[in-house]
Amino acid sequence: MWWIRLVPVVFFAITAFSLISFQSIEIAHAFFDFIQDKHRIK
Repeated sequence: MWWIRLVPVVFFAITAFSLISFQSIEIAHAFFDFIQDKHRIK
């Protein structure tokens, strides 16, 4: 019956990993947008 405790742990681990990866992708997009915006002639 140890797998019953394993199910929510795995679920929350996958959720946390997906949120962290999505956040890092969004930070990278914002960083690249900021750099490209600096080089753009205004």
